[in-house]
Amino acid sequence: MAVSPRSNDWICLLIFSLVISVQYANVNPIPTPITEDYLDFIIPKTIIQGADEKGAVCLDGSPPAYHFSSGKGEDASNWLIYLQGGGWCMSNDAYSTLDLSVENCSSRMGRELGSSFNMKPLIFKGIFGMNENYTTFYKWNRVVVRYCDGGSFAGDVEKPDPVTKLYYRGARIFQVVVDELMAKGMKDAKNVIFVGGSAGGLGVFVHCDRFTSRFPKGVRVKCLSDSSLFLIVKDPEHAKYFKAVFSDVVALHQPNKSLPVECTSKMSPFECFQPKNLVQYVKSPLFIFHSAYDSFQVQNTFPIDLYRAIKNGSSISPSDMALLQDFKKQIISALPKPSATKGFIVTSNFGHSFASNNYKKPMFADSKSKSIESGFYNWFFDKHPINLIDPNTVPIMF
Repeated sequence: MAVSPRSNDWICLLIFSLVISVQYANVNPIPTPITEDYLDFIIPKTIIQGADEKGAVCLDGSPPAYHFSSGKGEDASNWLIYLQGGGWCMSNDAYSTLDLSVENCSSRMGRELGSSFNMKPLIFKGIFGMNENYTTFYKWNRVVVRYCDGGSFAGDVEKPDPVTKLYYRGARIFQVVVDELMAKGMKDAKNVIFVGGSAGGLGVFVHCDRFTSRFPKGVRVKCLSDSSLFLIVKDPEHAKYFKAVFSDVVALHQPNKSLPVECTSKMSPFECFQPKNLVQYVKSPLFIFHSAYDSFQVQNTFPIDLYRAIKNGSSISPSDMALLQDFKKQIISALPKPSATKGFIVTSNFGHSFASNNYKKPMFADSKSKSIESGFYNWFFDKHPINLIDPNTVPIMF
């Protein structure tokens, strides 16, 4: 098929401007070389004009951004809002990961997870994909909110850091994005899905009630958090990593005002920022999709040899299997109680942040298993409750 001059200009521009970056948990990288087939999937960023005047800025002080694909036909009044993830940034390098999903904020500020100036166009796939091969919601209005604050969209520090000059304003970013989308038509929505993956899913826990309260009664608006039930496990030795990271993030980003008052009146902000506590205070309809053997958490909680054994399909020792089974029990115990407004799927598939990849895949390893998306779809449209836990007792490679 011939490439039009306009498409050719697009291709040249994108190839010239894009660089291969670190594969963060929720970034959909654009492959090179870029073909015309991909052009329909690539969505340019929208910078929020005037956001900086409201104090809503990325780490480096640049205005926040999002990507928007408009709805079509009978679904033009339906909206899906996705909070992008990408780990967290801290005050130091002590707990940085090799993939930089956890790193020093000063290092992050110069890249796309810290500055809208460096954000590239984004491929829409997974639950916010561009066609029926990816998602049932492809004709909805779909928005991906770019993650550039490093604190799960929860921080709200009044003044920039006097030493690093960085801003920790994730909560204000969330606010101005929602304000702009409301003005662009979301206020008239009939159905709304507020979803996030990984650190973005933690942002969904934080803002779910605040988001749903923006809509009048009669609008079906529900929240979906994917791979965000981060645990500080009971064993002190294995809890060190996430305890240190969450302690630093809370101290640095100060999410205090974003957290439920009902929680902070009883516990510290550090405790209320932990998903196992936070989810208990979410009043709005909430669905959780999570792996019982979440790869990101296994990698950063237990010895690295265990992570490698699972990933490589090697045998797992009885002692390591006991660790995994106890971890699964703690994940299950952290889930909200099943109710008319609370749903969940806990899979044994070994992975992390499934929503940004392919929700059409089976929720369980069983060949008869329905897709992840079908389970959520039935719950969202009130067809029947969904509270499912994969009976598999070992992690399965997705």
